[in-house]
Amino acid sequence: MNQEPPRQTHQRLITKQMTAQRLSVSTRTVDRMVAEGVLEKVFLRGSVRFREHDIDQIIEHGI
Repeated sequence: MNQEPPRQTHQRLITKQMTAQRLSVSTRTVDRMVAEGVLEKVFLRGSVRFREHDIDQIIEHGI
């Protein structure tokens, strides 16, 4: 039986500044959202990024 590896979906990662712009908030508010567990950081070679999909979910469904 030949099993295929799970498919990986590519998710676009965006910067904190881009995240703040998309949500129409300050970068400090983005930091607060992370601290409250509303938004998850992704570390990419020492840089912080955010999943665009997560931002879209917040926009669609609210916090």
